[in-house]
Amino acid sequence: MAYPEAMAQLLSELEKLPGIGPRTAERLAHHLLKVGAPEAGRLAKAIEAAVAAIRPCSDCGHLADRDPCAICSDDSRDRRRVLVVEQSQDVEAMERAGWRGLYQVLQGSVKAEQGGAAEGLALAGLRRRIGKGEVDEVVLGTDPDFEGDGTALAVAEMVEKAGRPGLKVSRLARGVPTGSAIEYANPAVLAEALSERRSFKREGGAP
Repeated sequence: MAYPEAMAQLLSELEKLPGIGPRTAERLAHHLLKVGAPEAGRLAKAIEAAVAAIRPCSDCGHLADRDPCAICSDDSRDRRRVLVVEQSQDVEAMERAGWRGLYQVLQGSVKAEQGGAAEGLALAGLRRRIGKGEVDEVVLGTDPDFEGDGTALAVAEMVEKAGRPGLKVSRLARGVPTGSAIEYANPAVLAEALSERRSFKREGGAP
């Protein structure tokens, strides 16, 4: 490579970011060098501050700078309904769509290449909430794709095993295009999917 060692190292680190290939990394690196040390330094400090301060909420798993997070601490939220989503980006999308219940952020999804196991999902908070008897409805807001469907089944199985009589499990209506990601969905589409959610039943399981 014709670039000096420091530039090569910067490119290598940028390429490790999701969705960043060699060409994009090169453009970003040249931009940082062009804007100079003050702006690049602010970016570096913002990254350091975020990494130091932000942790998953112990109740819902959403990324936050305090524990419990602002949503879990908000007494105006409907605490009887919990919307289960895969990532924190999905929370932001659902907030724009007008959801006023609580969340459970799994910080991942069931991967077929890993045998479809749910061990890696952050389900402890949801188990605690169900065990306390304060939840009337669990809404499965996973992505409408193969992995999202598998994740919804895994969560529904966990809820079923909790054995809470009368606990409703629903799924977002298919107003969300199949194969898409929640975080990129139009707020109006998400709002319709929330309002038209339907009862979710595992094959061979109870509704």
